[in-house]
Amino acid sequence: MLAQDALDLPQRAQRPPLVMPMSRFELAQRVLREMFGHFSQNLEALGTSDDPEVVHQARVGWRRFRSGLRLFGKTLALSQPPSWLDLQPLLAGLGALRDLDVAVTETLPSLADGYTLGEVGRAQAWQAVLAALTQAAAAQRQQLRQSQQAPAVGLCLLALTEWLENLSAVDNGGPVQRGALQRWARRRTGRLQQRLAQAHKQADTPQQQHRVRILAKRLRYGVEALRALLPRHQADTCIEQASQLQGRLGKSRDVAQASALVAALALDRHIEAYLQGVAVGFKAGLGSAP
Repeated sequence: MLAQDALDLPQRAQRPPLVMPMSRFELAQRVLREMFGHFSQNLEALGTSDDPEVVHQARVGWRRFRSGLRLFGKTLALSQPPSWLDLQPLLAGLGALRDLDVAVTETLPSLADGYTLGEVGRAQAWQAVLAALTQAAAAQRQQLRQSQQAPAVGLCLLALTEWLENLSAVDNGGPVQRGALQRWARRRTGRLQQRLAQAHKQADTPQQQHRVRILAKRLRYGVEALRALLPRHQADTCIEQASQLQGRLGKSRDVAQASALVAALALDRHIEAYLQGVAVGFKAGLGSAP
């Protein structure tokens, strides 16, 4: 990677190698090790890379790791992970930077024509807002890099790594047959499907819709990690269902967040109102800008 100048490229999720037979603790360790590596590798790349995808993949990696801990909750009852309280400021900074990156690189460019309508004054106002958000993203990226250097952050990452590497030593049950792990994976996935379906039926408020989006992510991350243990049809159905819900709810959320950023920076009340209208349109199922 060093020879190819690829050390700071975005690292994406990989399917963990599952060599049978193994114990549930070994299964948990291999899945969680890959998820935590996904997070920490992109966090390292963030120190030198300005690529928005690095930030995105770091956040995805952390969400996958949190979802993995929930997935193996009962298995890990004998060995709880150390606290990551000292990571909270860093994680919040990643979220703030991702919101700015999405607004600058995805949301605003896709909605520009609907607002400007070929008028010079509107186009200039739009570019001014885009420039202000770009500047805010650059400042947030530098602040995030400074927070990475905090000793408490490094100690927390080391503690999580040590816990992961020692996880299999806690297991006293020994390896189990592939069929037992497959049955467990099907049951666990089925429960996640049921929770998502129930939440989707009741998703009338923004808070409930946000809950649906979180559950959709958990289902997709879990299925992708356990795909080798699941029937192909079940895995494909779950991933398609979760991805569609994520995409539909994500568009509305991204536009609403862009409007909130414009408001927080007091940039342009007309553009703020336009973005609010687009967000309402997405929530109403219009699916495109007015």
